[in-house]
Amino acid sequence: MAKLKGEKKLNKAISLPLKKRFGIDKARLATSYAYYFSNNSIDFQITRDIEDDLFAEFIKERFGFEVNENNNFVFSLLHEVGHAKANDEIEGMIYDFCLDEKERIENEMQTAETEEQARVLEFQYFALPDEIMATQWAVNYAKSHPRIFKKLIAEMNDALFNFYKANGLFESED
Repeated sequence: MAKLKGEKKLNKAISLPLKKRFGIDKARLATSYAYYFSNNSIDFQITRDIEDDLFAEFIKERFGFEVNENNNFVFSLLHEVGHAKANDEIEGMIYDFCLDEKERIENEMQTAETEEQARVLEFQYFALPDEIMATQWAVNYAKSHPRIFKKLIAEMNDALFNFYKANGLFESED
């Protein structure tokens, strides 16, 4: 994949606060899916899709926390940091169970015939032990550090805006 204008700059802008606050070594733009790697790095995505809306709905129902267009990106990063922070607690049979269930859910998603079937499967994914722990960590962090959460939103949304603008993905109102 060809690098987009400002991709290195975006990766650095996202990586620095994650390193400073959470000890995450590296964050980089991915072509799909946000993902935490055991080598202490995060791949992040910048596109929104129906899964983001369902995840926000799940978080609101399960944790009473509002994820919206303004904080979605940073919250998704905190969720991936949550995987890093809760990683030690998900081992052995529980980890194997989560992997097996993710594979089952992914296979069933390919044959889901209705939006409701897809929604049920997504909620099953979000409720897996490793996903719940990561989300719970992110919610707890955002609620217990509201000023830092807001600062991260401002910094990272600014970096995203500059990246979009550099790539003609966003027209300014100048």
